[in-house]
Amino acid sequence: MTQLVFLPGLHGDAHTWSPVLRALPGEWTATAMDLPAVSDLDALVDELAGQVASQVAPSGVVVGHSLGGVVAMHLAERHPALMAGLVLVTAPVGAEDSESAAARAARAAGLSLGAYEEIALDGMEAVYYGDRGHDPQVRAERLRAARAYGPERFAAHSLALGARPDRSRFPVQAPCPVLIVGASHDQVVPTAGQRRWAEDNGARAASTQTAGIGTSSGEASRVTYVEIPETGHMLPVEAPQQLAGAISDWCRTLDI
Repeated sequence: MTQLVFLPGLHGDAHTWSPVLRALPGEWTATAMDLPAVSDLDALVDELAGQVASQVAPSGVVVGHSLGGVVAMHLAERHPALMAGLVLVTAPVGAEDSESAAARAARAAGLSLGAYEEIALDGMEAVYYGDRGHDPQVRAERLRAARAYGPERFAAHSLALGARPDRSRFPVQAPCPVLIVGASHDQVVPTAGQRRWAEDNGARAASTQTAGIGTSSGEASRVTYVEIPETGHMLPVEAPQQLAGAISDWCRTLDI
């Protein structure tokens, strides 16, 4: 039986994944988790590992969006036995320079809930594709998730993000097959960089009409790349059915 665990991105909570989970095959077991408010990346994934282990037996597919992708890669490195497959959705690749990391941490430190909510809502036009960042329903969901996520988690995760290692060669070295999912118009984790990351790690294009990049499917390769058209960085919110379809198609190629 296919078992999946979903990890949200910055400003996101487990509920952010709900539209994607609803679009998955009904016979699959899928759980979304909140990320612990822990600033040390090693400690964060070690705490998370116990929660993941309780959901997948003996191993499963971990899906991480953005920050969740950073965490998922670190989890795979420290707890490889948990992983039968790994899906990285618009995940940052490189390490952050010390000056940018310090600025990120300072911006997130000591925020009131109101000040944090302003940050979460700021610049949404760059986070979503087209006019979606101005859609009242999209903004309402962003605010709901931010209130559940909170300033303490934001401060901790800003430090964790700033200390992330470079993952340029991670996909090909991962302990399990990897699916990289890119968005066609991502301004946060630029699309061109995601394509180059996939290509540099020997990825092939998956056969999925959802992504519109079909080549023949066959057996799973170690690294696969899917790009979903007319989307920005917030793929779980913008295109949940297409994302679920891409994940489902790829999971069916795995021997799990």
